[in-house]
Amino acid sequence: MSALRGRTGDHRGVKRTTSDDHTTSARPAPTPAAIFPGDGEMAALCRAFDWSTTPLGPVAGWSQSLRTTVGIVLGSRNPMFIWWGPELIQLYNDAYRPSFGAEGRHPRALGMRGEQCWTDIWSTIGPQIADVRATGEGTWHEDQLIPIERNGRLEDVWWTYSYGPVFDDDGTIGGVLVVCQETTRRMLSERDRERLVALTARAERRATSVIEQVSDEHLTLDSEFRIVAVNAAAERSLGVTRDTLLGRTHWEAFPASAGSEAERQYRYVVAERREAHFTHHYLGEGYDRHLEIDAYPTDEGGIAIFWRNVSDRVLSLRAVRDSEARYRALFDSLDEGFCVLELLFDAEDRPVDYRFLEANPAFMLQSGLSDARGRTARELIPGLESHWFETYGRVARTGEPIRFESSSDAMGRRFDLYAFRVGLPEEHKVAVLFKDVTASHAAERERERLATALEVERSRLAYVFERAPFFLAVLRGPAHVFELANNAYYELVGHRELIGRGAFDALPEMLEQGFQAQLDSVLSTGDPFVGRTVPVRVARTPGAPLEERFVDFTFLPLIEADGQRAGVIVHGSDVTEHELARREIERLLVESERSRSEGEALRAEAEAANRTKSEFLAVMSHELRTPLNAIGGYAELMEMGIRGPVTPMQREDLQRIQTSQRHLLGLINEVLNYAKLETGSVEYKLVDVPVREAMTAAESLVAPQARARGLALTIAACAVPLIARADAEKLRQILVNLLSNAVKFTERGGRIEMSCGFEDSRVAIHVRDTGIGIPADKLEVVFDPFVQVRADLTRPYEGTGLGLAISRDLARGMGGELTAESSFGVGSTFTLVLPGTAS
Repeated sequence: MSALRGRTGDHRGVKRTTSDDHTTSARPAPTPAAIFPGDGEMAALCRAFDWSTTPLGPVAGWSQSLRTTVGIVLGSRNPMFIWWGPELIQLYNDAYRPSFGAEGRHPRALGMRGEQCWTDIWSTIGPQIADVRATGEGTWHEDQLIPIERNGRLEDVWWTYSYGPVFDDDGTIGGVLVVCQETTRRMLSERDRERLVALTARAERRATSVIEQVSDEHLTLDSEFRIVAVNAAAERSLGVTRDTLLGRTHWEAFPASAGSEAERQYRYVVAERREAHFTHHYLGEGYDRHLEIDAYPTDEGGIAIFWRNVSDRVLSLRAVRDSEARYRALFDSLDEGFCVLELLFDAEDRPVDYRFLEANPAFMLQSGLSDARGRTARELIPGLESHWFETYGRVARTGEPIRFESSSDAMGRRFDLYAFRVGLPEEHKVAVLFKDVTASHAAERERERLATALEVERSRLAYVFERAPFFLAVLRGPAHVFELANNAYYELVGHRELIGRGAFDALPEMLEQGFQAQLDSVLSTGDPFVGRTVPVRVARTPGAPLEERFVDFTFLPLIEADGQRAGVIVHGSDVTEHELARREIERLLVESERSRSEGEALRAEAEAANRTKSEFLAVMSHELRTPLNAIGGYAELMEMGIRGPVTPMQREDLQRIQTSQRHLLGLINEVLNYAKLETGSVEYKLVDVPVREAMTAAESLVAPQARARGLALTIAACAVPLIARADAEKLRQILVNLLSNAVKFTERGGRIEMSCGFEDSRVAIHVRDTGIGIPADKLEVVFDPFVQVRADLTRPYEGTGLGLAISRDLARGMGGELTAESSFGVGSTFTLVLPGTAS
């Protein structure tokens, strides 16, 4: 940053004067091409940018310090940007551009105010910038986690950056230069490395455990051949403890190995970092053994050695070579397959086939091949894998024996093999001792699968045990010590400490409730004990008073694999709520039975009263109609002049008498009809009724009333011809009632419309009006008999209040329904629904 000051010390606020001050005005104004040179993307964007729209103004007016700093930023290959002026207008170079991500701030960040651009992190970097501008001292920030929004999301990003003040031409701090490097990848890599180190440590511990259990003897040597690890198999084989061996070099622990083939191979592994496999006859320190040794380089520069004593096998093979007769006898008696191969090489000296020279009787049993002698592998086994030729070819060339296990898809078998060179090297002969392990390998795989399945099943059982809705516990021994208990059991006994404690030590309140004798009996006899709805006094929470609960439970003997009874399994459910509910139900049933008896008596009285009322109304309505009909008849005779001339005033009076007679007769007819409905004496003749015809017939009966009141009465066309299953007369009666009501409660100039529709095998007929409407709190009672919704509104309208009640009963009698919707002061819609079809 001192290079950008061009001076030492703090010169803030000091005007710098140079000989150039007298000639500046004579110089031509700098152009964007001069200030932003280069072929980079940011240089091009800066040249094209209209800087006059920012507080920095046109580039011609920029100070020399700003132009110089911009040139440094754009020319640098290190990510850099600069904030200039009090508004911290920002400019950045090509190297910094990737820090914005694939989408987001770039290129709109160019020329923006820093606080507007970096809203997500300004609370962090804003104070840092302000501190640099206030003190004039640069700052350094290493591996700072500053998450930013980029690539459409909030990302964790680490940065190493410095803030340095940039002094303007007059010596004041004009801006802040930022040199930064994103270190996210390195920080994440370090995290991954730490995680991998931990995983490696765990793997090493697992490997140590595995090595400790393998049957092969094992030593681990460091780079100086000091013994740093010994497994149990080596201790047993060598007859010494690992403490005797650890820390000593291999040559100190086993002096006879110094200068031997074993030492040469071990040094080869350490020096070349390559594994070695060989046999070695170790003779010394009381040992006389033929060893088969595998040596592997370790990551620490040492060597891991695994060996096994193959003395018996080596001596057997030696005996075969020493005596043809003995060889043949052993050859023929081996349970393992044995054969001698001659490797065949191509012109490029690559092993491409082999010929069977010898084969013992077990060869066919172990390999499945017959008559193999003198024939090649490719002849006997078409499609044999090439790795067999490569493996045996390597043994034939190097003379290094090998023991391995491998499968052959072409043969459909898996083998455990030991291959070694026989005869002269140029004869390319290899002897193979092998055994078919297909079945045992499959059995091992099956064992592993079953072990995995068993573990899964154990986990599942543990999950079920813990999550079971019923309580479970396992008590061990005569002291009934808690070994297991699930969550439901803990909830029953108040989450007290149970595991490892005797049942009556952990739950002393159970001692006097008879459970000890039951547990002792189950343990001694093996007979289960079952309790149903047993009351138990138990503290539901620690220190709480005893509470009575009811439980269904079973005590079962816990039987070990040897048939011994080792404890008791406690299994059951808390049925307190069920028991209390049962008792409550019994109480309610008693009360319900009493209420039912009382209700039946009251219902019988109500039905008798209703019948009496209906009979009374029917009789009264009939008796009233007779004199009313006479009144109407005599009034009509008088109006006709049969009793003498009638004056105009008398005629008006007679018309009023007839109008009142007809009105009163209509009221009585409604009461009589309702009485018939009440007594169930109405009969229905259900036929197919064309809906349009029924609507037209009803409209013609009510049209005169509508015209007299100045109302528009219309019938909307149905979408399709509809057929209702109904009693034609009663359907017409319902529609006339609905239209008459609409006429009655609709003011002059209003509208009444009938329409129809079809849905789910049901015909719907709608009667809509623009009348006074029905209050929301009265909508449910308009179908009740003798109901007038509001007396103050309905007083001018005549009626008994039975029309809607009768209409709904008639609708229901025909298997339909009558409903109403209304907005008070706006109008009402009555909907009649009946069974029907659409033709």
